Amino acid sequence: MILAADSSALITLSLCNALQFLDILFGEVKVPQAVFDEVTKEDKKESIELAEYLNDKIEPVSMDDYVITDFSIFRGENEAMALYKKLGADRLLEQAIVWHQIH
Repeated sequence: MILAADSSALITLSLCNALQFLDILFGEVKVPQAVFDEVTKEDKKESIELAEYLNDKIEPVSMDDYVITDFSIFRGENEAMALYKKLGADRLLEQAIVWHQIH
């Protein structure tokens, strides 16, 4: 099972020392580069732990095929949704919610 993830939920799980549960529950966890960049900024809590956990989970995604009309959504969220679609992932982890499909 593939899980595409956004930053908010990853930070929350890292603070709870629960990142390993993603691997147990979903098997394969992937994030786009924008999410990795966001959670590994020096000023972010848990940035070192997240960099270590996500190091081999980065998946390239192109936004060329998407038209963004909602500018309230951050780049990482947009790329996470695009990655979900690209991989045909089983779940999208966003804002501490696991979505079965994008609505």
